[in-house]
Amino acid sequence: MQETIYPAFCQVAQRYARRPALLHKVGGRFQTITFDQLSQAVDEVAFALAELGLKPGMRLGIYSYNRPEWVIADLAAIKLGAVVVPIYHTLPLTTVCYILNDAEVSHLFVESPDLLNPLIPHFGELKSLELVITFFEQLTKTSAGKKLVSFTSLRAAGSRARLGNVQLAQPYPAQPDDLLTICYTSGTTGEPKGAMLSHRNILSNVQAAIARFNVSEKDLLVSFLPLCHMFERTCGYYTMLLAGAAIAYAESLQTIREDVTQVKPTLLIVVPRVLEKVYNAVQEKVLTGPPLPRRLMIATIRTLNRYAILKSANRKIPVSLALKKKILDFLVVRKLRQLGGGRIRLIVSGGAPLERKLARTIRNLGFNLVEGYGLTETAPVVCAAVPGEERIGTVGKPFPGVEVKIGPNEEILVRGPNVMLGYYKKPDETAQAIDPEGWFHTGDQGRFDSQGNLIITGRIKEIIINAYGKNIPPVPIEHALLCSSFIEQATVIGDKRPYLVGLIVPARLTLEDYARENKIAYQRFEELLNHPQIISLFRSEIDRCLAPFASYEQIRKFHLIPEPFTVENGLLTPTLKVRRNEVSRVFENLINSMYQEV
Repeated sequence: MQETIYPAFCQVAQRYARRPALLHKVGGRFQTITFDQLSQAVDEVAFALAELGLKPGMRLGIYSYNRPEWVIADLAAIKLGAVVVPIYHTLPLTTVCYILNDAEVSHLFVESPDLLNPLIPHFGELKSLELVITFFEQLTKTSAGKKLVSFTSLRAAGSRARLGNVQLAQPYPAQPDDLLTICYTSGTTGEPKGAMLSHRNILSNVQAAIARFNVSEKDLLVSFLPLCHMFERTCGYYTMLLAGAAIAYAESLQTIREDVTQVKPTLLIVVPRVLEKVYNAVQEKVLTGPPLPRRLMIATIRTLNRYAILKSANRKIPVSLALKKKILDFLVVRKLRQLGGGRIRLIVSGGAPLERKLARTIRNLGFNLVEGYGLTETAPVVCAAVPGEERIGTVGKPFPGVEVKIGPNEEILVRGPNVMLGYYKKPDETAQAIDPEGWFHTGDQGRFDSQGNLIITGRIKEIIINAYGKNIPPVPIEHALLCSSFIEQATVIGDKRPYLVGLIVPARLTLEDYARENKIAYQRFEELLNHPQIISLFRSEIDRCLAPFASYEQIRKFHLIPEPFTVENGLLTPTLKVRRNEVSRVFENLINSMYQEV
């Protein structure tokens, strides 16, 4: 493989010219873009951008959800030596403006009028912005001297320029350590920081992922995690294309199941929240359905768990158990696998810890699920399970060339070719994150098991230190609470407090079904949440889920929140992590009242 991204893409595009590279929905059906067609589109856009003044080192922003134009814009910018700045389409407008100004973006691709129109009144504040390219036919006139063109007209202009001046958009001779992208962190605390990543950072990850997961031109991935997230960008985009594999872009998060069934992928890249939602939806449908399917599902889960326990302990499998498993495989498991199109050979989960019970259930159902660990600053993968050697509760072994050690306070330290160049315009933060020996301080805590697999135990900044000095990682407690079918989201509070309290978002449909079955009358959902029988239900669910935890890890008081934590209301990051500081700020009065009541 070449040492920089654009030559590596050209090499693959030439080898697999007629094979599918990207698939996208047009009129409800997936259409194919071959590698040859993709390469031509990249050239056309690069010619147009060069003609419009994009030069090496300039910043080009992409403000959009996943689509082929995202990839075309990215590769065209890389060809010209520009630095790509991805911007989550779900970010608050103030954060978008901050990133555009901080990164000094001069050229910006925007997906839709819904994203562009709120931005227009702020154009006067965006001093470096010169040109906006829309992925739709423009319907709005700009202000403050910003030029606006559509992607369609840009490609047409590029096609003409390509015929008239073949020297205009010659590939920039990038070096492996040249800056490729500035990727802003989610910002669970404080303002976002721009992690500067080079060609070497990303390609070291790509080569390791291709080797570890045996990715090839035979693979097809359905992409739905945001391309702005380095997990999807490195593993679900660069890794796929540079292995000659195809990528199908989901129409939306709401159509994932339909899209997966239609294209029948071999690979999926997910975050735990997606798996939790899918599993809970299937479970709810089964448990609220007819008696026979419900009994079959319960029997299947129990049988598969018993079978897996005996097999992992190298104990003899009773003939009756083996026969029962075979029958249930045919009656139940086979149908569940068809939900994923029937061809999935690997599911890679990352971005957050995966609850052990869920991981075990998915694997027992016959899906090859592996977990990984990484950060934006490490391009992103640090560790990933080796297929066939997975151990539940671990995130696998370091990628080749990546060193991992446990430092003071059990902090995970990382050194290798994947570690970022630093934070953009933040030398002090860079010096705090990367020590003089090159070790990146992740802020996560962990340890290794006897097989060399990394186990994540917590995050230093998230550790709750109660009033008695007890260190309490909140994530394991929150994951345990999600084992209840009645709990959709949970956040634990208790830093410098005498005990823990919880903010609980109920699983609304499940709770409303419970209310109907138990003839609990209510007018509004908020009224239901205050009903004594519902409070008692959640008290027992919380106590049941937290039974294995220590006394100081129990939740003494809780409150049911009617509205979920979302990216839109600012309580989740774009990668679906809880913004703990923001949750504490928004619910400050409620939290204080819970401590006063106990």
